[in-house]
Amino acid sequence: MSDADSPYRAPRPGRPDTGDSRTWADDAKAWADTRDAHRLIAEALARLVAADPTIPPHPYLSRHLAHHAARGEVLDDAHVPLAVLPWESSANVRTLLRQSDAVSAVRRQEWLEAWARIEPFIGGAGPDSRLTSLHLAHHAATRPRTPLDTSAARVSGSRVTPLWSDWTARDNVLAVSETRLESLTRTTTTDGRSLLVSGDDHGTIRMWEPHGVPAMAPLHTYGGAVQHLLPLPGDLLLSAGTDGSVRVWHLTRGQLLAEPVHRPGTWVSALTLFAAKDAPEVVLVAHSDGRLGALDPVTFRPVDTPLPSLDPAPALLSGVGLGGAEGMALAVAQGRRVRVWDPRRPDGYTYEHEHEGAVRALVDLAAPGRYALCDDSGYIGFRDASTGRETPVAPAPPAGPVVALTALTVAGRAAVASGGSDHTLRVWDARTGAAIGGPLEGHTAPPVALTTLPGTSPDTSRELPAPAEQELPAPAGQELLVSAGADHTLRRWKPGGGGVGAGRAVRRPVTAAALSGPGSTTGAPLIAVADESGTALWDTGTGRPVALPAGHAPVTAFTSARVRGEPLLVTAHRDAGIQLWSLERGAHAAPARLAGLLGHSLPVRSMAAFPYEGRTLLVTGGEDGTVRLWDLDRVCALACREDHLLSVRDVAVLDTARGPRIASAGTDGTVRLWDPVTLRPVGAPLHCEQRVVNAVAAVPVDEPDGAELVASGGEDGTIRLWDPGTGRPVGRRLDIGDGPVAALAFFRTATGRPCLAATGPGGTIHLWDTDTGSHLLRIVTGSPLGALDALDARQPGGPHPEHPVLLAAGVAGVCVFGIRMEGR
Repeated sequence: MSDADSPYRAPRPGRPDTGDSRTWADDAKAWADTRDAHRLIAEALARLVAADPTIPPHPYLSRHLAHHAARGEVLDDAHVPLAVLPWESSANVRTLLRQSDAVSAVRRQEWLEAWARIEPFIGGAGPDSRLTSLHLAHHAATRPRTPLDTSAARVSGSRVTPLWSDWTARDNVLAVSETRLESLTRTTTTDGRSLLVSGDDHGTIRMWEPHGVPAMAPLHTYGGAVQHLLPLPGDLLLSAGTDGSVRVWHLTRGQLLAEPVHRPGTWVSALTLFAAKDAPEVVLVAHSDGRLGALDPVTFRPVDTPLPSLDPAPALLSGVGLGGAEGMALAVAQGRRVRVWDPRRPDGYTYEHEHEGAVRALVDLAAPGRYALCDDSGYIGFRDASTGRETPVAPAPPAGPVVALTALTVAGRAAVASGGSDHTLRVWDARTGAAIGGPLEGHTAPPVALTTLPGTSPDTSRELPAPAEQELPAPAGQELLVSAGADHTLRRWKPGGGGVGAGRAVRRPVTAAALSGPGSTTGAPLIAVADESGTALWDTGTGRPVALPAGHAPVTAFTSARVRGEPLLVTAHRDAGIQLWSLERGAHAAPARLAGLLGHSLPVRSMAAFPYEGRTLLVTGGEDGTVRLWDLDRVCALACREDHLLSVRDVAVLDTARGPRIASAGTDGTVRLWDPVTLRPVGAPLHCEQRVVNAVAAVPVDEPDGAELVASGGEDGTIRLWDPGTGRPVGRRLDIGDGPVAALAFFRTATGRPCLAATGPGGTIHLWDTDTGSHLLRIVTGSPLGALDALDARQPGGPHPEHPVLLAAGVAGVCVFGIRMEGR
């Protein structure tokens, strides 16, 4: 390669040539070791990255620049510029940050860390979507609760102008699987490496390094879901699941060694090691028909050994160490019944007890003779295998099934971690049952399997490296918790320390949020935000909050209205009440309560206010299954309908050729239309065939009669458009592809292009052109979203009134941004 072709001679596109005359020979003199080589390569490659992020870099840059920077210990924003990140294809920035030396904390890594937060979820998004998502993530991480700074809020090529953020998401994703994870364990190879092993619903077994990189090629069972994994010495692994088979694998060779058990028509319900007193260790295999067998853990041949009798039903098993040379007892759960079998006793089972719900997991504890269990009722408790004495956890976790348990050590204490159907993990002291730390939140679906990893110690800080300013290493001897979720993610947690965040505390999940138009002399939007700690109004132009007066139950829904020219904020509360607040005194004065509305028996999920014949009406939909109409001028109820069989999830108001119509979406899978005067049904219900309908929105059509379509967002992850006049679907289904639709919002771009925004628990905001049905943009946040709201471009006010403003809120907080679909 000539000097003219050398990367050390090439000027950075868009920048003047600085006259750097270094050559390969000159640089070679400075290579003290390979780190210097990688540093020089990274510096040279960084100069080749165009300043404009819309210009694709050379494929080598997108694949290898971050790697060279990490190997050269210069992994920072200067050596891996913003402009290359939207094109980054190695999918390893997150992992490289975890592997970086601790001194990287002093370097500027704002853009790298923002990319690492969304990288696991970005998938096959196009460059526009990747750059836009990165821009929003960077603003949320670096300018929390900061008024708009136009100069800092613009990034060439990005489709958003961030206006205001209060967003703190956990950054603990190890890996994302294309399939649903079903099982998880940890193994230590013969050369001393700790590996995570997962099984999925497609029969695939994968090995992961502790920092989330695949360790070797996946193993394919070509059977059913892999629901049980049991590591054995010598790099061996047993797998079992829904096809009724047990397979033996050599992990490091990637080789299937044997299939000692194969029983078609059944599934394996338990796979565990067991050692009775004065007896060799065996592998116990329980099937769905209650058949229990034993295998030799070396030859994997059937072993004739005493075993307990089981009912003809699936069983869960856990050996319970009795201490010393006493061997083990066996805890057996079948449905709601739990029994303990002690082979030392001639009568076999020592005791049994019944639970309110079916038992979901059993786990042995370090204390001799004690084990933990959980069930579908939400119960978690600890029991003595000999006496049955119980120690329930306190305080009790939220109602709902607890689906996974694992034993671990926290600050020298024996503990148990639980995963619940509310998507959270909790850690409990195994001796007292007391909670250790707060709930660990971040999964968007229940964690179905748990395991642990060894923590770091001062002299092994590189064993489990952590992102600077995001994750602290665990103290020596303290295990890290790893969870496999039904959301396809593997996540790592520091138990007992409030999760993994080392900076700002992770905020409480937002329960309701809405835009309410200009709130100050700046013309910036005013937003209302509620979480478990209270409710506040934020002026995005000044960054100043005003708290709503205390004394009311948590807010479940917002809407804004204007009654006789006076701006109002309407709040719905968990006690089923509705409150009206005056905003007449401006954005920086506490709202004055005007009145309350009572009528719903359960909390209101959605509200919409609209003008009608000189009055302002309010429609509400509640968990009690009712749709109610209110007159805000006279502060009174007008009508109530109970046609929805279950709860009402969302309401919207349509403009039709015959005047406004109310649309309500329900858990019964229907969208219903109502007359705003009588609240009588208009036409037959729309049976949307989307299971639960979570969201509904009005979609204007550019027709002379000004008719509007109805958009329905379903539990099946699709959006459908409906003609309210004929009750028939219009166009094709739109699929968000990452879980149920949680919220919908319609807006028009600066040129009048009609757009529909949708989001769900996957944390991605999808934008469609409703005229053509074309997908325009994916904005990835990396955290579950439950609320969307939009200020149309036609609405006056705002720092950029020619562009619509969108609000997104969920588990990590709330962010507000302008949408710029046209131009750059």
